[in-house]
Amino acid sequence: MRLSSKSQYGLKACFILAKNYPDRCVSASRLEKEIAVSGKYIEKIMRLLAGAGVVTAERGVSGGYKLRRAPSEVTIGDVARALEDNMEIADCITASCEECASGEVWRKLYAGINAVLDSMTLQSVLDDHGQVRPCKCGERADGSRAV
Repeated sequence: MRLSSKSQYGLKACFILAKNYPDRCVSASRLEKEIAVSGKYIEKIMRLLAGAGVVTAERGVSGGYKLRRAPSEVTIGDVARALEDNMEIADCITASCEECASGEVWRKLYAGINAVLDSMTLQSVLDDHGQVRPCKCGERADGSRAV
């Protein structure tokens, strides 16, 4: 199972918002620059996060994005489920096929993944790691990205 780049970039954006909480909004252009992703893609990600109630958008000269709740109240699971179609890894997660043996496997995996993601907040991860840096995962030695 592989999470999409939406989760990777969205989580980076939320860490940046957490570092600026509650004082400042962070503009889309600043997120674009700090995360090294296109403006269109970051806008799409932020719309999904806003729709899930994780962030809010403010208009105006000093506008941008802010976390809707304190970083200590936003779990990594909140972010991932907003960006990964509720983290439902198989159709069996919400289906009512109780006698399906494979469905039981997927439901347990789903519960375990969500338990781990919900045990971490933006604040707890920042407290442990402090710096938010551009992700180098998937980058080749020449600086290009693996597709």
